[in-house]
Amino acid sequence: MEQVRTRVIEKFSDTFNAVAKHQAAWIEPDIQKDLGVICEDLHITTAGTHQDKLSPVFFNPLGTHNIPRLDLTDAQTRESINDITEDWDSPPPWPRTVTDQLYELIYAIEYYFREGSRVYESEYGWSNTLSHYAKWVECGGITPQLVAEEFDRPIWGSRGSTPYLGYVARNQLNMPHTLLATLTRSEANEKLSRSEALTILTVMLTRLKSDDFPNHSVIPIMLISVFAGFQVRVLEAHYDFRGLVIRKSKFLSFANRDAAIPNMDILMSFMCSKMIGNTKNLRVLTKPGAVVPEPSGHISYRDNRGRFPGSEKIADLWRAARAPFRPPNTAPQDVADTSSEGTLTSGKRRAR
Repeated sequence: MEQVRTRVIEKFSDTFNAVAKHQAAWIEPDIQKDLGVICEDLHITTAGTHQDKLSPVFFNPLGTHNIPRLDLTDAQTRESINDITEDWDSPPPWPRTVTDQLYELIYAIEYYFREGSRVYESEYGWSNTLSHYAKWVECGGITPQLVAEEFDRPIWGSRGSTPYLGYVARNQLNMPHTLLATLTRSEANEKLSRSEALTILTVMLTRLKSDDFPNHSVIPIMLISVFAGFQVRVLEAHYDFRGLVIRKSKFLSFANRDAAIPNMDILMSFMCSKMIGNTKNLRVLTKPGAVVPEPSGHISYRDNRGRFPGSEKIADLWRAARAPFRPPNTAPQDVADTSSEGTLTSGKRRAR
């Protein structure tokens, strides 16, 4: 595994350097491959699930119908939700700055996910929130847990985009999946932004280089990317033999109540995704189906169908021995392994 991790880190670093040298704010589709980036569409249903059958997949959305409902009998939750929805109903008469737009939306997202009380049976008898329900733990500080100090300058140096919050999987899960949100002062653009790709690569490198997951070679990332104009998109990212694979959704609008309420449910469904997938893949950099050559001097005793000589006879004897013990009318089952004024306040030293 250590050799695999070393190779993955080398590949990561090459892609990071290529993206970091890219000067434009947006990465044009025709140069993505040259940078080692593969950008795919992430189609989302109105039920807050993946529309397409993806492979590999590392996040399985909860689905809007499975989200524990808000506990509006709790006075604090009821008051806060009313304040949020009133802002969607009746925006202030004065123009809101880009900074106002970004923070108003991220505060609403944070409240729905991390603070609003939900109705479900808590395993510990406390913290009935969606983040707890989904087994996410908020980082005490994005630096150095998600952004190593060596990456401070490229990540925190830009005023145009900044990481705002980050979550990691609960320790007991022993999973490297990561959830984070960024704020970008630009208007929404369907192209992949340099800052989105750079942030994802930075977090992947930081976590892979740490001692937290010595037996893992894949660091799945879900990025909630917040833009000016009350627009949000979801990005799911991982690294494989092709390079950095980023699947990005269309934008979800939070510009008014009619759009915001259903889109908030969709967003919560993704943020509450079940963490899945093989993150201990020893062949992460090998194309599926590719033949890995045997080491030099290796002598194979298998026949031309990949079996050892005599294996068919052994199998016949084994089946014959088992036959008397098989219940009637049963057959063997196959089991599959399944801009504007104001500057963004950095979340770098933020702790809650």
